[in-house]
Parts: sequence; structure tokens; C-alpha cells
Amino acid sequence: MVSTSRAYRARAADCGCRPGPVWDNRFSVSFRGEYRGVIDDTRHRPRRTARELARAVDDGRNVSAALRHLNGHTSDPDTQGVADALARFLVARCDSHHAGWRAVRQVVVDSAADAPWEKCARRAVPMVADDLIALAGTPGRTGLPQAQHIAAQRRAEEIASHVDQAAVLKGLGLRCPVTTPDRWRVALSSAVRARSREQVARAVDRSLHAE
Repeated sequence: MVSTSRAYRARAADCGCRPGPVWDNRFSVSFRGEYRGVIDDTRHRPRRTARELARAVDDGRNVSAALRHLNGHTSDPDTQGVADALARFLVARCDSHHAGWRAVRQVVVDSAADAPWEKCARRAVPMVADDLIALAGTPGRTGLPQAQHIAAQRRAEEIASHVDQAAVLKGLGLRCPVTTPDRWRVALSSAVRARSREQVARAVDRSLHAE
């Protein structure tokens, strides 16, 4: 790969210099050709199908690629499978990746509510899937944080009907009267933007007093 020409050695000897290595052009051309082939192979690699993406998301992989797929293939009949897989993934990881949901959940737990967490999580999945498809049909791209927040909101809405409003309001130090089920769902959904118990209280209070 590296050679030293005779002329170069002679010139170096005349001036008392030590000759250095000279790159073999044949290797350089060969290497560039091989490197270009790697780039071309990557560039022309076939895109994953919707079914492949759905399976990957179920395994916890290629989530961003699946979100990008939704943005460009809302009319694809297999898109629903990708949205369902994303919804399952996002709903399941609310506990570990959404601080606002954790704050709301802790408030509910502290109210001594015996909430069916797993059942409510399963019921949130189809709504999150529909939300993702609807959002993909609007301008712009759906990022992972935005998609995760949608899942947190839907989980809060589903758990709302299993929570004693009066107990939660008392626990938060609020003097709001018990409201309708729809307004209560909206109040808990808005609270997932909070990061602490105090912020949950302010969000619920603000939502219940909104016109």
C-alpha cells in the first residue's frame, strides 16, 4: 500500500533528508471505489415497510422512523398497524418518560383511589393511535416528545372516571366544587404538563375555572 520511488529516494539522499512514505495511487483509487460503493449501498437500501416498522416498534426500535412514516403515508392501509404499535409503545412508557404523567399519577395514588391502571392504559391505546394519524395529516412532522405527551394526556383522561374528584381536590388543597365528568377529564389531561404536585394543583384549578 505504501511505496517509496527511486527518484524520491535519490533526491532525499542528495539533500541529506530521510525519505518518507509515498502513497500507492493504485490503493488510493481502489479504496475510494470501495468507499463509494458503501455509500451507494446505504443510499439505495430499500425503505422498511409499514409492517416491518410496526414489528420494530413493538421491539422498542425505530420509533422515530415509524413517526416519519406516518407523516408521509396516512393513506397507506398498513399505516394503522404502525400507529397502533406506536400507541402501545408510547402508552407503556409514560411512567418512565413523562414527568407530567408521573406527577398526575402520584396525586391519584395519594387520593387512595383504587384505579385500574392497566385497563385504562389499554383503553388509551386506540385513541392515541387515532391522534397520531390525525396529527400526521397536518403540516409539519410529529416529534417523539409531542407524541409522548399525547399518550400522557389520553392516559389521564382514561383514569379520570375512576378517581374520586372530591378526594383529589381536597388533597390538592383546592376548594373547587365537583364538576362534570367531561370537565374533570379535561382538567386531569391539562395537568400532565405539570412537573410537581403544586403545578398539578394550579393546572387543575385553572382548568376548572376556565370559561
